[in-house]
Amino acid sequence: MVQSIKDRLRNHFNVSVAEVEAHDHRQLIVLGLAMVGSDVASVRTGLEQIVRNLRGHPVAEFLSHQLDVYALDD
Repeated sequence: MVQSIKDRLRNHFNVSVAEVEAHDHRQLIVLGLAMVGSDVASVRTGLEQIVRNLRGHPVAEFLSHQLDVYALDD
């Protein structure tokens, strides 16, 4: 199931996804996602869409998230 969630996020939202914690825990996954875009608003919107998508997963329970968006200044 974990691989299918990661694949779905990669394919649908064009993000990088990796398991970042809880590797040995059979009932918990912690995912890290990275998205790159030309402006902060579009990246934030894309990440918020991912959160909504994960909250609606039919089998997995979404517990929490942390959203950080960084802008590089010229």
